[in-house]
Amino acid sequence: MSAATTELLPADAPPSEPAELPPYSHELAWPDGMAPFKVVDDGTQGDPYAHYAWMRDNAPVLRAASPVSDVWFISRYDDVRKAMRAPKVFSSQVVDPVPLTFLTLFDAPNHTRLRQVVAQAFTPKAIARFEERVRENAHKYLDPMIAAGGGDAVDDYAIPLSMSTISALLDVPASDFEKMKFWSDETFSYFGRLARNAQGTGTDEQSTFEFFAYLKDTMERLYVEGNESVGGHIARMWKDGLLSEKEAKELCAFVFVAGHDTTTILLANAFRVFSEQPELLDRIRQNPSDATLFVEELARFRGTVQRASRITTEEVEVAGVRIPAGAIVRLLPAAANRDSNKYPDGESFDMDRNTDGHLGFGHGVHSCLGAPLARLETVVTVELLAARLGSLTLNQDKPIEYVRGNNLTNSGPEHMFVELEKFNA
Repeated sequence: MSAATTELLPADAPPSEPAELPPYSHELAWPDGMAPFKVVDDGTQGDPYAHYAWMRDNAPVLRAASPVSDVWFISRYDDVRKAMRAPKVFSSQVVDPVPLTFLTLFDAPNHTRLRQVVAQAFTPKAIARFEERVRENAHKYLDPMIAAGGGDAVDDYAIPLSMSTISALLDVPASDFEKMKFWSDETFSYFGRLARNAQGTGTDEQSTFEFFAYLKDTMERLYVEGNESVGGHIARMWKDGLLSEKEAKELCAFVFVAGHDTTTILLANAFRVFSEQPELLDRIRQNPSDATLFVEELARFRGTVQRASRITTEEVEVAGVRIPAGAIVRLLPAAANRDSNKYPDGESFDMDRNTDGHLGFGHGVHSCLGAPLARLETVVTVELLAARLGSLTLNQDKPIEYVRGNNLTNSGPEHMFVELEKFNA
């Protein structure tokens, strides 16, 4: 068996001796200066791509210790893609019963039922109705940054743009951005603690239930109004008995949290790539249609979702390593996307490459429902940055601060200060 294959053991195979388990991550000889990869980031893997490169070459199935159980990380493209296409073996129901109505926690048939509730709101045609509003808001948030000569690409631009967009889609008021962002982060933390054995914040449960109560009140209003937003649609499904109150509140929260958190990081990463390859500003200024190429390569090169959690329903062999049944597995799509066996020179950003098959928006039954919305917001941002900016550089006095692992899913800038100069034709 080649090292890049994933094979399911035949069901009629004779009983085998228990497989010898590979060494733990902390027992391996990592390169000098590189801390062993851990289940919960201690601050050494906020930008984990060097870890991923070493893992693909040396430990494509990495076993790491946690206080609860072993966790297995899979990093090569072919292996990650095959696992995403085998939901009966790599189950998403890591916690059973499922504690929250978050789509990423369900297998079929519940996943199919719940996904259909909101799927019609995320078609490219439905999303296109928001393009003008996204463009207006993008100008609204970028203009003050340009006037000030820069700012925090996350707090000043990415968060308000992504939150205003998802709020409009759900028709959930987001006038108090700080409160909504706090609730959203706390809910994601609560999800991570319940479903991923993440650390939590100590206040996430109380905050989450405050958020649910707020969303319930909002859906009551949307139902009375006959509102046509996604929030109104979920409210009608609840009132018509097709969703329970618990499912309606939590599904609404999932759409809100997933709809802005991942996009926030993707938008910030667009700023980062322009700072690393400033010549692309001029290229896209001259050819705005190339923004779509930029966004697909961005999703491959610096996608948001770093870890997709699964549990094995039977023993499975991946890259020559036997993973036992009932094992917690974390697929690493961001590592897979840089596998040079799939994408030559995968560690380089090249917007002219063929990005077909990238996993930046997931794959298989759990592919990202909100991908059309994330693409729209990022394309608009890339076009706007190119049109308005003569230069974009990182503030050397304020290093990038990375998201820490309260949800064990996403990774990227939490604060990233940039210096901007207006383009003068």
